[in-house]
Amino acid sequence: MGQAIVLTNALIAVGTGTASADRDLSNRVKSIKWNEEFEEHDVTTFGATVRARAIGLGASSIDVELLQSYTTSDGGENVDDLVNTWRDLSASGKQFLIRVRKANAAKSATNPEYSMPVVMAKRNIFDGEVGDVLMNSLSFLSAGDVIRSTTSS
Repeated sequence: MGQAIVLTNALIAVGTGTASADRDLSNRVKSIKWNEEFEEHDVTTFGATVRARAIGLGASSIDVELLQSYTTSDGGENVDDLVNTWRDLSASGKQFLIRVRKANAAKSATNPEYSMPVVMAKRNIFDGEVGDVLMNSLSFLSAGDVIRSTTSS
């Protein structure tokens, strides 16, 4: 049996539209889910005895659950400001980059980085009940190809 990988210290970095504005949100992220799916087309022709299929265009989405923050004084990012920046970028037709690694360490064959340009599609400004930790749930949609990288460029 193979060794299980437990996600404990992932890197989740999100851009803000400028080359030097990559923000490491790892210490604010509670969960992340990255989906990739492809359109399925039936290309069965007369005379076939089984269905034939072709894969079409792909699409990815990323769902992230962040601890809400309105300050950087605790050593993390101001999530509220960043979410508003992503909303403004997305609303104006601009995209930004998300990068994810299973460990917050250098890229390698055993710690590949997945990145993708995205737009923000959904946010929950407030998500919680009395006594709950204030969370910010976000959904991002692909605006380009998923890139897998194992070496620094």
